[in-house]
Amino acid sequence: MINNPITLCINNIADGINDMPNYDIPSLIEQLGDLEGFMRVHSRKMLIDIGKPAVPELINTLSNDISQIRWQVIKVLESLREASAIPALIERLKDNNAGVRWAASEALIALHQEAIPVLLKALKGDIESLWLRQGAHRILRVMKEAGRLNQMEVKVLSALEDSNPSITVPV
Repeated sequence: MINNPITLCINNIADGINDMPNYDIPSLIEQLGDLEGFMRVHSRKMLIDIGKPAVPELINTLSNDISQIRWQVIKVLESLREASAIPALIERLKDNNAGVRWAASEALIALHQEAIPVLLKALKGDIESLWLRQGAHRILRVMKEAGRLNQMEVKVLSALEDSNPSITVPV
């Protein structure tokens, strides 16, 4: 067998894959709350590199008591743009922490049209939630400015801008 440069390169890459450490997703998520900013950034990057296999654990962590961890997890989910996270991200629009709510709206905006039907369904089921309405308003406004809303979605946005949206948001 001839060891040409391409074969050697492929063999080196294959050998390197076997030497890669097996990252523990729960440990990386725990490090998102580290006091050292470098550790948080490193853990976030590692979780993004892991990708879809980390999503279920990330979604479960959105109920963590520490707002910094919830915020970091949302930033990872925003980068991954995984549709399975949409319901959990919409739930975070009602979070007690304003930074977490904002991050959740950013992550939902990054998911574009995939988030809209689930968001509208959540609004229909919980129109009394001020924070949910505010988050939905922001998301829909940004989507409208980007030209991504249909006529009915624009009507929902207009209703959310009304002084009493719980009465006027169309079902």
